[in-house]
Amino acid sequence: MRGLIGALAFGALAFGVLLFAGCATVPDRVEAEPEVAVPELDEAELEAYESISLYMSLGDPEAAIAAYEEARLEQPDEPRTRVLLSGLLLAAGQFEAAASLLDRVLSVDPDNADALFNRALLLGYEGDVARQTELLQKALQHDPEHVQAHAALGEALLQQGRVDDARLAFEAGLERDQNNFVALVGLGNVLLRQDDHEEAEAVLNRAVEIDPQYSFAWSDRGRERTRLLKLGDAEEDLSRAIALQPDHSWHYVDRARVRAERRDFQGAIDDYSRAIELDPDVFLNYANRGRLHASVRNFDKAYEDYRVALEMRPDYHTAFGPMGMLTFMREEYKQSADYFRRAWHHDDRYHNYPLLAALALRKGGDEDGARRYLNSILGQLPRDTLYYDMARFFITPNVDSRLLRQIEQEDNRMIKAQMYFLMGGHYELRDQQRLARTVYLQVEEQKLPALIESQLATWALDQRYR
Repeated sequence: MRGLIGALAFGALAFGVLLFAGCATVPDRVEAEPEVAVPELDEAELEAYESISLYMSLGDPEAAIAAYEEARLEQPDEPRTRVLLSGLLLAAGQFEAAASLLDRVLSVDPDNADALFNRALLLGYEGDVARQTELLQKALQHDPEHVQAHAALGEALLQQGRVDDARLAFEAGLERDQNNFVALVGLGNVLLRQDDHEEAEAVLNRAVEIDPQYSFAWSDRGRERTRLLKLGDAEEDLSRAIALQPDHSWHYVDRARVRAERRDFQGAIDDYSRAIELDPDVFLNYANRGRLHASVRNFDKAYEDYRVALEMRPDYHTAFGPMGMLTFMREEYKQSADYFRRAWHHDDRYHNYPLLAALALRKGGDEDGARRYLNSILGQLPRDTLYYDMARFFITPNVDSRLLRQIEQEDNRMIKAQMYFLMGGHYELRDQQRLARTVYLQVEEQKLPALIESQLATWALDQRYR
């Protein structure tokens, strides 16, 4: 949820507490609840609250604090007045002072819902989500109508992975205020996680109507519309989020994904590049940009991106296969074989990887190493497949006509493309260039451009045979 409360806690979420906690507009509590008496506000006090409210609406909490101090409000030690000051301190970023003040309030009035709520905000900011949850639940015990507390509780529960409980909290807030912005955005995120896509979009529609200046409402709706395959609308939403918050890297990442789905590969590359400029420490952005560079045949740039990603995360095994391909193109055959072997080690469902590793070893002049490797893993390949037959052929090359007939008769286009490429590599090693060109063209005939073998075959044709 990208820290919704962190973004809004001292803004829309706490707005009522920051400006009006304890003033005449706050509804009285039930009579049975122990409470400090709330006196009527006189004209001077009302004027002071109006001044504080004005400064807060202008985004100047320091001036609001000054107005508070200047007003010398009657009964300055009364809990509701201290809670107001704590809210102002929160908004001004004076967290230690706010915490100290709230602790003093709670020591004499432990059931003060507004004080509990503000203290919970601080705990959430500090990362103590469990204690934050406890205080919010206590606040709601004493004031079940505290809409902001319901919304904050939903966020805290969502951070703990308690999605169903978070939904109940957000819905409870919306039952009390159907236009509560934080609860709407939170519920939209819950529905997104629960794959209730149409309802999520409807909820987020309401959120962007209420606050069209909050970028995350647009980005959340954009991500939801992506799942609904409304890609054009999703891109528009994400572009709006970027316009509102151009320095937030994840908006660009979200739009890059949509653009990639729309096959706007260069646009997606540009978005990942901007995300990397803003936050260069996210390894996955390099890997994703590398994949897109490979898609548009910028192989040198793809190699650099994957190299950086693996320097940052050496265990990122999803990059091993692409790096095997890219180092193969660079004729770094030992490294290529190593990457393909590592890819096979992490996911032995891909039976093409050990064969590509063996071909790389053969290309690097290590025929003995290729045979030893294939013999070591031969028992792991399913016997009734072309993967096993090709491994046997690489170990002991003999008459190829039988294997070629098997490949021609193969119904699975992916396997056919993989086998034709391996045969092309074998023919190149035997200096049978015409046959190599023929089978590489057969790889392209399968029309699987994203396949590693397809990219390698097209690269070989462009380098040597076109």
